[in-house]
Amino acid sequence: MRSIPLTRRALLGFLPGLVLAGWAGRAQAQSITPQNAPRYFRIESQSGLDRKGRSSVWGYVNLNSLGLGSARVRLLVETLDAAGQPSASEIAYLDTEVNFSGRTYFEVRPKTPGASYRVTIHSGDWTRTGGGGN
Repeated sequence: MRSIPLTRRALLGFLPGLVLAGWAGRAQAQSITPQNAPRYFRIESQSGLDRKGRSSVWGYVNLNSLGLGSARVRLLVETLDAAGQPSASEIAYLDTEVNFSGRTYFEVRPKTPGASYRVTIHSGDWTRTGGGGN
């Protein structure tokens, strides 16, 4: 069998195909951002004191049927003053993934106690695709 040398012209001919294949291979679901999170997630939260009298926020992150599979998300927990204005914030990491059409429990002890708290999705990544539509 005879070896055919790879010429510059042949290499340039293959290059667009390789670039396209690499681009298509990286096409993944978009990242989860505060702007698109409400499209996929719903958060149920409440606050109170834990057994030791410390402020605590707990609840569930629900992934609706429009999700793109399972997701690992980070929550933004904002401490609100009596007027409802943020006075402090922190990022909380969920211990487990939020599964497609499922929910995951969370509990956070804010470092700054306040009159109330607001919990939103800070960011996240899709870990497995499946199920979801547009």
